[in-house]
Amino acid sequence: MKISVDRVISRLEEIYECGRQADGTHARVAYSPEDQRGRKVFADYFGSLGIPVRQDEAGNLIAYLEGEEELPSILIGSHLDTVIDGGKYDGALGCVAGLEVAETLKRAGKKLRHPLEVVVFTDEEGIRFGNGMFGSAAFCQVSMGELSEEDMDIYGRTRGEVLKEYGVVLKDAICAERMPETVHCMLELHVEQGKILEDHQKPLGVVSSIAGVRRYEVTLTGEANHSGSTQMRHRKDALVGAAGLISSLPGIVREHGNEFSVATVGYIQAWPNAVNVIPGMCRFQLEIRDQEESVMDRLESLIHDRLEENCRKEGLDFSMRLYDSHVPGNMNAELKETIQSVCEAGQIDYEILPSGAFHDSLLLCGRFPTGMIFIPSIGGISHSPMEKSGREDIERGCQVLLDTVLRLDKKEGQIS
Repeated sequence: MKISVDRVISRLEEIYECGRQADGTHARVAYSPEDQRGRKVFADYFGSLGIPVRQDEAGNLIAYLEGEEELPSILIGSHLDTVIDGGKYDGALGCVAGLEVAETLKRAGKKLRHPLEVVVFTDEEGIRFGNGMFGSAAFCQVSMGELSEEDMDIYGRTRGEVLKEYGVVLKDAICAERMPETVHCMLELHVEQGKILEDHQKPLGVVSSIAGVRRYEVTLTGEANHSGSTQMRHRKDALVGAAGLISSLPGIVREHGNEFSVATVGYIQAWPNAVNVIPGMCRFQLEIRDQEESVMDRLESLIHDRLEENCRKEGLDFSMRLYDSHVPGNMNAELKETIQSVCEAGQIDYEILPSGAFHDSLLLCGRFPTGMIFIPSIGGISHSPMEKSGREDIERGCQVLLDTVLRLDKKEGQIS
């Protein structure tokens, strides 16, 4: 059986256009009208095939293709929501690939032993409320911290009212829990969002693990004062202290991290934020990612010590508060081997590599046997309208996904 890459690309284009904005950019931010439009288009594809689709209590869309036997389901899933001004492939490829697997089976009259379910997980990106993977967390019963219906989103709306328009009640999301014994395995096809495959000239990636993350809110407090009359030796400049720490991050990570360790400051504020006033306070958000918790422990300790040293020199006080974290996730060994064997049978060169980016599979792998397949991202660009993957790579990834499903369907018993 062969997938149709023409169908896949056509549907990626149609879903992308669901997010067109008045200014010509594209976005399907979770829960937005554009997101809902894309989900409806996606569900209608299944409807035309006679495959039922339901929405669970967390807003996850689930299409169900029955199997010949009463067995646990094979799941294929990803997300359709995007960042602001995002691309065509992040998340959407995995969903459309799942649809293509189901349609290819349906058109061929092939009925799997196991049921096949294609899942669109709700709010993977976390743009609206700052904490993503809402749907997969509910699916796996992973704590997302203290979520409240009164939480405000970036548009000034409460979580309660936003979810209500989506057909979701926050307190009922717990009912979306999926028990492990009902799932044979979970597979996710995704664009790499990096340059490893391109740099190594590999057409496909078998994901070994997904990096954990720790996010901190760092506040430095000094003394606001006149920028003209306060001599340099008398200053307690909070922004200077922050800059010293931020500029040291690359060196700390290079010296004490692993090959894939990263540390990033992407958000910063200074007060009073005036051209003629020395900043008396500075606050930024720091993120550390790695595949090993021990490495994140080490980097956290070293960064804290450097921050303490910088603040002592500048006469500043500081706090460093952990506000969000996820432990690293390892992909299932048997699924990795199955994907590798499919590649080898098809004479497809591949690379085993970790993912530095988050995916719903980070949470899913803690409850179900989970595997991920990567295809190359041209230039390593993602979360951008410039995001692109080649036609042949898309076709290859979807075909490997289908062939992996067919192999796993033949497996007797549980996947270890």
